[in-house]
Amino acid sequence: MNAVLPWAGWLAAAMLSTAVHAGAKPPMAVDPAQCQPPDADLSLPAAWEPYRDAVRSCPLVQGGAAGNAPAKAAKVRLLAVFTDAHYRGLPPDAPWERFPLPLLMDDTGRCVGKLPHLFPADPPEELDVVPGRWRDGVPHEIQLQVRSPAVGGDYHLPTLRWDAKTRLYRPAASGPASAKPATPPDQDKTPCP
Repeated sequence: MNAVLPWAGWLAAAMLSTAVHAGAKPPMAVDPAQCQPPDADLSLPAAWEPYRDAVRSCPLVQGGAAGNAPAKAAKVRLLAVFTDAHYRGLPPDAPWERFPLPLLMDDTGRCVGKLPHLFPADPPEELDVVPGRWRDGVPHEIQLQVRSPAVGGDYHLPTLRWDAKTRLYRPAASGPASAKPATPPDQDKTPCP
């Protein structure tokens, strides 16, 4: 075991050195704390209206923190119903709702994609959204990892990739096997490609 540790330390140092010299930054997950209530005049799909007070808008900005760039600089936003905000103030035995799935919106307000899992949480699971492969302020890849305390543990959902022809995010054709999302996309009737 001791023989492996120096090798692992060397490998980690070499990778860090390469990343630093190449100017590469590791991709950063969207921080739910950086998400804000959307403007009052934002037009929401009808299925979202009952949850308006719990809707949050999360700018996808390079570096992961909204503080790195003005909010209006974000060319893509994640729009999600924060379940904890919805249930705050409700009785503890309030029934679980079938929440609409999060949407990806461009800077004109057009829906350009949909996530297959609630963000940031579908208790007891939590979703990490990691935008990457940035070009002209647009993430061309969005990785999705579900952190789950269940016996099966954490798992990845198909990566969303930017399709420049259709100007939409599409699930990658191949990728790691994943579990079914909490709300199957065919049951979520929110209008979005």
